[in-house]
Amino acid sequence: MSEIDYGQLRDEDYPITKKTIYMNNGAIAPTPLSTIKAMTDFMLTCAEGGPDSPSTFDYIISLLDELRTRIAHLINCDHDEVVLVQSTTEGLNMVMNGLDWKTGDAIVLRGGRHEHYSNYLPWVALSQKKGVQLKELAMTDENGYFDLAQLEKLIKGSQLITLSHVLYNTGAIMPVEEVGRIAQKNNLLFCVDAAQSAGTISVDVKKIGCHFMAFPGFKWLCGPTGIGVFYCSKKASEILEPLEIGGESATLSEQNIIAYLDMPARFQASFRNFPGAAGLEASLRYILRIGLERIRKKNMNVASILREEIAKIPAVKMYGPDDESKRSSIVTFMPQKADSSTLVRQLAQNRIILAARDTGGGKKAVRAAPHFFNSEEEASITASHIKDLLR
Repeated sequence: MSEIDYGQLRDEDYPITKKTIYMNNGAIAPTPLSTIKAMTDFMLTCAEGGPDSPSTFDYIISLLDELRTRIAHLINCDHDEVVLVQSTTEGLNMVMNGLDWKTGDAIVLRGGRHEHYSNYLPWVALSQKKGVQLKELAMTDENGYFDLAQLEKLIKGSQLITLSHVLYNTGAIMPVEEVGRIAQKNNLLFCVDAAQSAGTISVDVKKIGCHFMAFPGFKWLCGPTGIGVFYCSKKASEILEPLEIGGESATLSEQNIIAYLDMPARFQASFRNFPGAAGLEASLRYILRIGLERIRKKNMNVASILREEIAKIPAVKMYGPDDESKRSSIVTFMPQKADSSTLVRQLAQNRIILAARDTGGGKKAVRAAPHFFNSEEEASITASHIKDLLR
């Protein structure tokens, strides 16, 4: 396996690194120039061949096939279990709205308001609309972990478990494989929000044992905005009702009987973001060429430097597990004597882009989310600026 020249990669593909230290990849990551070119090439091909010509139609079918192949490789699923959506939120809402809920049904969630709102608000709305009971796992520490023994108690009489793979605020990696085994043993559906894991750590739906998973293309996969992935297992697709219906997803017989098409077309009645698909396919090719193992190693090198240096600053509280194997490259800290949002704005004035995020207690913390194009030097510079601003 040849080494990756990250310096060359930064210079050629990420022009933002010439002027700005961008470590907000847990929100939206910059797209490499090769992805931008792929989207431009797609539009030019459509412009030259005609957007609704037979040649363009064949081109789009081939593109979507290639994209699904790469996604299937990324998360270890079957090609036809990949549904293209706009975002994680849309994918999770497909589960919320598509299952046949009855009053008295129950869902087990992790941490309540400590979850990302995309994987909390839909279930709150469902409970208010359908009378479904929400059973919230109590957190055993401030990093967001929970007790598997409590999970085993709460699942009695429940229909679904849902949680994030990696927490957006602390970067803690949740024990999704253990949860998947519990769900399978008790015949429960299992839904995973992989927004903060896909593209930065290994994601394997077969090992996890989930029925549903959603993640965006525009975070750790470095793809364009407006496109994401909804994984739906073949077994679960039989009980999930599509939210929309149209000529791309169903047929109508002469007797006016509607029949949905096979997966994944049955869930994609209105998908038209073909330029986004071209961009995401290029970004996936880019990510897979580097390799998730190397990305994980590079990310953690940068994150460890950042974490160690910030931890030395007085009156700063660190979040996230001490054990590196249990966290992503997200580095979160709370300045005890300063406002996190103000600090984020001050850093932005110095061309260092971080984010302020809720930790579940109402007060925001500062979150850095470095990716493979960030350097160890950038980590040291960022920590130095934080130290100066908090002095």
